[in-house]
Amino acid sequence: MASPFPTSPSPKSVSMLSKLVRFLKSHPILFLLLLTPGIPEYLSASSQITLLVVFPPLFFLFLAANVGLYGSGVILIREAMIRWKKGWASVFLLGVAYGIVEEGLDLWTLFYSNAGPVGNLGFYGHWLGVNWVWTVGLLIFHSVYSIGLPIFLFGLVFPELKTKSLVSGTRLAATALCLIADSIFLFIFVSAIYSGYNPGGTLLLFSGLVAATFVVLARKLPDNFLRTNPGQPRWSPRKFAFAGALLFPATLLAGGIAAGANLPPEIPFVLDIILAAFILTRAYKSMGTVNNQEEKVALSIGLVFPIAVFGLIASIGLANPLIIVADLFFILFSRRLWRKWHQWTLLHRSALQTSLPGFGESPAPLFP
Repeated sequence: MASPFPTSPSPKSVSMLSKLVRFLKSHPILFLLLLTPGIPEYLSASSQITLLVVFPPLFFLFLAANVGLYGSGVILIREAMIRWKKGWASVFLLGVAYGIVEEGLDLWTLFYSNAGPVGNLGFYGHWLGVNWVWTVGLLIFHSVYSIGLPIFLFGLVFPELKTKSLVSGTRLAATALCLIADSIFLFIFVSAIYSGYNPGGTLLLFSGLVAATFVVLARKLPDNFLRTNPGQPRWSPRKFAFAGALLFPATLLAGGIAAGANLPPEIPFVLDIILAAFILTRAYKSMGTVNNQEEKVALSIGLVFPIAVFGLIASIGLANPLIIVADLFFILFSRRLWRKWHQWTLLHRSALQTSLPGFGESPAPLFP
């Protein structure tokens, strides 16, 4: 996104960043695919960018698998949101269904106690073959950060496309087939890695039924189930940023803290759900319906910030120094998005009738 402030023509050549902005402006789907898995995988250091230098073939293999999984999932859920005319509550339910498919049917982290990323949560709260504390925290994470946040950010970057379908017909079918093929590939891949473990048909079938139930609930849920209060935002941008930053440590990290303190696993299991519901609903209802673009940007930055910090700290022990590149892109993106909507808000509050700024464009009055 270009700076919203007027600039005089420069004799210098267009920067690489400006070229990238122009390219992404004409390829909005590609931008959405960069957000997913960019936020949940590469900012969090779950997938290492340093592989691009150390072993490029493996990096691109993982990238293709991540894009096929996350990208297809977020596109399909966004299409469901638009075609079914549903709100954010349905998106979060579909995000939970996606999380069950990825982490349960494909990667088995919801069940396998010794799965790499699970840590001590594979034993803390493990019951009937399910890592319950890990499961609830991870499903909240996927629902919010893997699915909801990319769709939310896409609407801020491309406001003119916010309610428009991106794929249809054969492209929609190809997206669904991509998700299915990627899931099958990951299932086979994980089966080979965890050769001494098999969750069994009962757990897999149960997971599939639960995921399908969440899809049906999302389809049946009224579009106004989660409503924001009309009028101006009730919180300042700073408060929205704080609420967003609170969600990640209050949910996903709470299980690890509870396990270290040897608390009953039922406590973080229930507390994660309550805190996530409380933070998200309070923020949404306080967002207002007018002049709320700054607040939306602040909330999204707040949501991403602790993930970036967590990924940076985790990378210290993972020999993943190139994560700083992802952090830099996050900072530049956040800065430009904030400046754009801050400028638009100032113009709007000055009683100048303005149009919604497009990606890489300055907000401009509708009339001279």
